[in-house]
Amino acid sequence: MGNISKNFKIQEFVPPAIYAQYGDRSQWFIDPKLVEIAEFIRAEFDLPVTINNWHIGGKFQERGYRVPTTTTGARYSQHKFGNAIDFNIQGIPSPEVAEWVAASFPRLKGFGLTTMENPADTPTWTHIDVRWTGMSELLIVNP
Repeated sequence: MGNISKNFKIQEFVPPAIYAQYGDRSQWFIDPKLVEIAEFIRAEFDLPVTINNWHIGGKFQERGYRVPTTTTGARYSQHKFGNAIDFNIQGIPSPEVAEWVAASFPRLKGFGLTTMENPADTPTWTHIDVRWTGMSELLIVNP
């Protein structure tokens, strides 16, 4: 129930209210490229990747899709378009993850990754997204 890919459940990408209303159809709110990228990261590190964990009693519920009316994040955050995830990799400090994302961008770009938030502003998580940039290099944005 709820599996969207080998290692992830749809609940990891959407908040509780969306899952309560749409169930497994909640995948409609997430760009499938994000699921592919999350799977790639999980495989590369061979460690658990945490996005949302509300469905297992955790505190995270808006690290994937965010409903447009939420006050979390910027008004036009890529999360509100289903284009972004915030995540952690078990046991790996976020600055190291950000360095890996930047170094691995040539491979990640093939999955649709375009953007990462400035790691200096996100020291305890990594934000990536698949917004259209028209650029061939990784876009680093400030929150």
